[in-house]
Amino acid sequence: MSDYHCLDIEFPNINFDSYYIRGNKVNSVHHAHLYTDVNNIELRFFYDEQTYFGEKLMEWSREINWRKFGSFIKVELTKNHTNKSLQKIDLSEAELIGYKSSSQYYENGKKYIIIKINSLKFYWNPNKEIQNIGEFYLDDKGFRVVEPFYTVFTRKSFFKNDGKFEINRMNDSKKFYKLEKSSFRPEFDVHSSDNKKDRTATIIKKPKIQFKYQNGITEEKAILYGDVVLMLASFYHHIKIDYTIRKIYLKEYTITTKTIEQKNYYDIDGNLQGFGINWDFNKFLQSSWQVETLRNFILLSKAIELFNQALLVDNYSAFLIRYNIIEICDKQKQDAEKFTSSLTKQQIKIKHGEALEKLLETIIPNEHEDFRKRWQDVQANLQNKPMKNQLISFLESQNLDINSFPIKIKDLKDLRNNITHGSISKVDVEQLRKANILLYRISGILILNLMGIKDWKLNRIIN
Repeated sequence: MSDYHCLDIEFPNINFDSYYIRGNKVNSVHHAHLYTDVNNIELRFFYDEQTYFGEKLMEWSREINWRKFGSFIKVELTKNHTNKSLQKIDLSEAELIGYKSSSQYYENGKKYIIIKINSLKFYWNPNKEIQNIGEFYLDDKGFRVVEPFYTVFTRKSFFKNDGKFEINRMNDSKKFYKLEKSSFRPEFDVHSSDNKKDRTATIIKKPKIQFKYQNGITEEKAILYGDVVLMLASFYHHIKIDYTIRKIYLKEYTITTKTIEQKNYYDIDGNLQGFGINWDFNKFLQSSWQVETLRNFILLSKAIELFNQALLVDNYSAFLIRYNIIEICDKQKQDAEKFTSSLTKQQIKIKHGEALEKLLETIIPNEHEDFRKRWQDVQANLQNKPMKNQLISFLESQNLDINSFPIKIKDLKDLRNNITHGSISKVDVEQLRKANILLYRISGILILNLMGIKDWKLNRIIN
């Protein structure tokens, strides 16, 4: 069996002949070889050199959003592909991360260009022995998610050296956690390698989230559950954690998704202590977050992405991001509260008419008609009591006492306006530092509220 997959790839609705106006007409379908390894996913597009397709593809790629590369292509397995257990390959979510071209790139008389992407999905024939199971392998950052659930790797018995070793789960972390139609827990996938001639044998621990699904689980639900757990881990640990490989064993097919791991990142170690919660991740997963987290998943995904992003930027940018988290979490709509009338409707109508006549005395006669029309809107607005400030109203609805904040709401709004409008000279650096600490705590609490977790306490002391 070859070390690559043969594909026929089409770029619907893209006229490559309009780019780099040279050469013969570009074919509508392009033969490609898909190569994958631990650190790379690449497509080798083969083409007639006289079409200059490689040059045209590179020129076209400079105009598009690389994150949406997969949406521009239609992928089919070649009719003579040799792996009969493979049903299809999906590249619709793939992002373009680079390309390589060289005058040396030839194979069997055809020139090729290499396109590097970040993810792909395989659909395989179902595994009759394994079904309704999911294995979601985490990247290096995910090691911190699984490691606290285990003791250290040791000899099975300290009293005899029989060559037996084990790694056990911590006593309070053996159960699976319920999530709608699934249950899950963090696990290590342990592999060993050895060579009889070497003195050292190797044990490799791969962090993963192990899922069990109820009958009738769909691919969409299985992916959602995996994304929910990943989101929880990313929030708790204050760093974006990703899956590198996802294996979902369903009745209809087995799905394998591969994503290239981000190797370069700014490392941060977080927890929930900044929000007054002294839980480890195990305790966090045991809390009642399931219903509200699923209901607010889209909003939470956006808020948590911004929450972690704010930890990576300068103080000015962090402040704006955290302020923005408050705004996007604010889903409330204030209902206008009306004044209590002391007159009947007829009496009110008479009084309004008298008031209008008095007001018309202040306007020149040829504008009276326009003023009468404007008066209709004014009458409606006069019935409503003044509404609370939207920001204050929202924070109060989240059980936050704004009067106890170490920084006034007005000062927070002034900071936001000065930074947004470029008036950096008006910003007190020490006040900005304290404001960032406060908004870090508030934004985290708002996220916990969206999850349905109410065990937080706002620390009002900022040193």
